Amino acid sequence: MTFSAALTEDVHRQIGAHVLRADGQEDLCFALWHPSGGRTRTTALISEPLLPGPGDRNVHGNASFEASYFLRSITRAQEHAAGLALIHSHPLGAGWQGMSRDDIAAEAGHAAQARATTGQPLVGLTMGGDGSLSARRWTGTRRSPVREDADSVRVTGAALTVTWNDALRPPPEVTEQQLRTVSAWGESAQQQLSRLRVGIIGAGSVGSLIAEALARTGIAEILLIDFDSVKLHNLDRLLHASERDVRLVCSKVEVLARGLRRGATASEPKIQALEYSVVEEDGWRAALDCDVLFSCVDRPWPRSALNLAAYSHLIPVVDGGIAVDVSRGRLRGADWKAHIAAPARRCLECTGQYDPALVQAEREGHFDDPAYIRGLPQDHALRRNENVFAFSAAAASLEVLQFLSMALSPNRVADIGAQNHHFVTGRLDVDAGLCRAGCPYTEQLTALGDDCGVTTTARHHAAEHERAARQKQRTWRVRLRRRSLKRLDQRARQDRTTQRYSRQ
Repeated sequence: MTFSAALTEDVHRQIGAHVLRADGQEDLCFALWHPSGGRTRTTALISEPLLPGPGDRNVHGNASFEASYFLRSITRAQEHAAGLALIHSHPLGAGWQGMSRDDIAAEAGHAAQARATTGQPLVGLTMGGDGSLSARRWTGTRRSPVREDADSVRVTGAALTVTWNDALRPPPEVTEQQLRTVSAWGESAQQQLSRLRVGIIGAGSVGSLIAEALARTGIAEILLIDFDSVKLHNLDRLLHASERDVRLVCSKVEVLARGLRRGATASEPKIQALEYSVVEEDGWRAALDCDVLFSCVDRPWPRSALNLAAYSHLIPVVDGGIAVDVSRGRLRGADWKAHIAAPARRCLECTGQYDPALVQAEREGHFDDPAYIRGLPQDHALRRNENVFAFSAAAASLEVLQFLSMALSPNRVADIGAQNHHFVTGRLDVDAGLCRAGCPYTEQLTALGDDCGVTTTARHHAAEHERAARQKQRTWRVRLRRRSLKRLDQRARQDRTTQRYSRQ
């Protein structure tokens, strides 16, 4: 398991306003944090600064805190069922920061008490003068504390800013295949982009094009999550798929992963294909290992799960969709949209990307019941399946551009607003609205991670059925091949016997 930390832009701003002093001296504060547990990574989500009051700490070049401030912060952590974090500043530092002896002594000396009281390791963070953050957590015992450095700290909101620990996550080598890409925004920006772990949820028409664009841009780690198989009706829009993949009953992710490995420009691309839904436990935990997620799904249940990931787990979600209006076999209109769900941005529920009332219906399997679908209004989104490769390409392009704006912030513009393109008129609408008052994602669930109290995963019967069908076909193909090889072996033995008798 690796370790990372994350916080919102608002929390980052509050901490920076306190610990980065105008007089240039170091300062400190405590904060609460909650865990976000993926398959291979645990993330400490910094949820609330606990700023000191008068007499709580001493600033004298280095900063130190009083025991009363530490105990009050531990009590607050217990009340909120949270872990405790200690944050201090290195005003003259930039980028990932090391630790002085005093820093180590202050954190290691209080780690055991913090863990014994809260049940979570003490998390330490250091903020450089440029606002960058480094992090670690402390385990072990009072006599033998063990320090584990984080591999990254991300700040999410309008922009996505990541401070990388080069020792654990070294920047990938810029390859010759990337020269034109790097010339557009520079090697430093490329190193920031290429280290992001990006998850593509849904390997259909839009997801496959997004994955291709990211692989060719140089993103080194791409996770593909989709339980579905390649079908004949996918072939007009599904990148890298062919009729052979239909005959062999291949999953969408294995076909896409195979194509991405051929076209990826990273020196050591890591393309992982996972044949699950994101609302199954394995798929959900794998998604929580990512720094950014692309939502390429059209059902309410997975969209609601990704909405939770964006706010409770602080993983920005790039989402979009396509709507085609057809009447009596003639095209009347088509729209495609792209937007990002993250703190300080509007969530997918408030954007209208899914109806929360339908989430439970999908969980109960009604969406896989033809009778249920036939009972819906003719113009219901669940009954509409028109699409065109060109529309998918346009939607994928908008989503990738949203991602690049958030990650690169060209001219300090990170949030370009939700975009909706109208095919017939060629008009592009931009909406920079925020969530409605009382939205639970932005007002109650942000940065709570595994402690948010919302269970988003369950058995997904359609996914289980699809995997079982593929396994049955694969088993049949293996048996058929074994029989074929056995017949060939028998013929070879007969031929050798015949030749021997002929020589005699």
